[in-house]
This record gives sequence, structure tokens and C-alpha cells, in this order.
Amino acid sequence: MGGQNSGKPETPRGEVEILPPEGNSGPWGDAVYTTKRFGTVKIVRLGPVGSALLGLGLLGMVTFGFLFLGGLMLLLLPIAGVLTFGAMLSGLLGNPFRRLR
Repeated sequence: MGGQNSGKPETPRGEVEILPPEGNSGPWGDAVYTTKRFGTVKIVRLGPVGSALLGLGLLGMVTFGFLFLGGLMLLLLPIAGVLTFGAMLSGLLGNPFRRLR
């Protein structure tokens, strides 16, 4: 079996180089990405104040969304009323769906 070690220890081939850390702070590392389309994007962790502001911003957007949908419903109520009134008037004046004799 020619490929196995023969029993004598292997001599070191060179010095082991230990590289110092590259200023990566935190478990995410540097978290800076450079793209062709958007330029440099830096991802940072939010602190308590930033998280609170982000939450308030999202809450404000959801609130304005509900107000917008509520306004749309108020706009649709008169349209539904006019259509209902038209259907009732059509039924009273002459029913077009009567059987022909």
C-alpha cells in the first residue's frame, strides 16, 4: 500500500500565518454591499429608538391605509344606493322579467 504514511511524523512545510480580524464588528460582519444599480448599501442593526420609530412609521402607514379604504367604502355607498333605487323603480314600473303568454 504505497500511498499510506510510513509511521514517521511529517515535518512542517512552513509557518502558519494568523490573520488579524478585519474590523468586522458583530456577528454580521461588515454588512456593506456594493451594487451596480443602487451603489453602496449598508445594513445596520437597529437600536431601541430606531425600532420604535420604524414601528410607529409602519403603524402610521397601516392607519392611513385603513382610512383610505374607509373613504372608498363611503364613496361606494351612494353608488350602491342609486343602483338599489334603480332596481326597485324598475321593478315597480314594469317587470321586464315577467313570463310571456
